Amino acid sequence: MKIYRNTPDLLVAERVPLLLAIGLFGFVMAFVTPGVLLVFAGEWLGLAFGTLGGGLGIAAMCVFVERLQVILDAAAQTATIRRRTMLGLRETTLPLVELVRATTESTTSSGKSRQRLFRPTLVLNDGTGAGETLHPITEVFSSGTGAARLVAAINDWLAASRSTSQPA
Repeated sequence: MKIYRNTPDLLVAERVPLLLAIGLFGFVMAFVTPGVLLVFAGEWLGLAFGTLGGGLGIAAMCVFVERLQVILDAAAQTATIRRRTMLGLRETTLPLVELVRATTESTTSSGKSRQRLFRPTLVLNDGTGAGETLHPITEVFSSGTGAARLVAAINDWLAASRSTSQPA
């Protein structure tokens, strides 16, 4: 995820899978365009070709293309996670005082490569004083350093935010 804003009052991180969206749009057009041309040429089989191939591509866009945004707002005392897909918007708002820290969860991929995959997770105080609960920022595990960079940015922001809000 890319950090778009990092001030003492606001941290905004966002991931927009633009290349995936463009690739899936190309996939849709690779089926719809020949399908339409076949229909205009009098071949009604082109309708099925374009509808099935285009439909699969659009379904993949609905499932895999997600704009993810994490907003930590010191003024509003909220941590907001927004997920926007073609099907709608899901927003989760958590009280910032319950946010203890961020961490990464890991798993191992299946298959021959057995690669380590990570996802960023918020650690929340469960409110009972008995422990902490985990709230994943995204459901998707991925390789690379993106999760670690986001976790470091959140933890740094929390430390700076809490040190400035402490009375002198």
